[in-house]
Amino acid sequence: MNNILKVSYFLFLFFLLGNQSSVESRLYTLNRELMCPVCEGLTLEQSQAGPALEMKEEIKKMVVEGKSNQEIKDFFVEKYGKNILSNPPKKGFDNMLWLAPLFFGFLGIFFLYKYFFS
Repeated sequence: MNNILKVSYFLFLFFLLGNQSSVESRLYTLNRELMCPVCEGLTLEQSQAGPALEMKEEIKKMVVEGKSNQEIKDFFVEKYGKNILSNPPKKGFDNMLWLAPLFFGFLGIFFLYKYFFS
């Protein structure tokens, strides 16, 4: 009987520590994916500003409540806008901004080729 208690205690600690690691991993990921609302160019992980610390605590509460990462990010996007995401979705005009340097780079190479080899 004593061995059964030891095994059950070990399993309980194993699952408890495994869950803790999962929570810490989620917090780390979320803190890297969200920007500080008052700092220029810093994620929550990097920032020590008051609002960033408050956001970290709010994220921790939401994770403990069982909300998914996407639900948490959606909450902050609704509250602060898309600029709160460290990697915002690229749609419409944003795609053009990413593709424009490539287009003009190839266009420049084309004109240099025509200039030097024609």
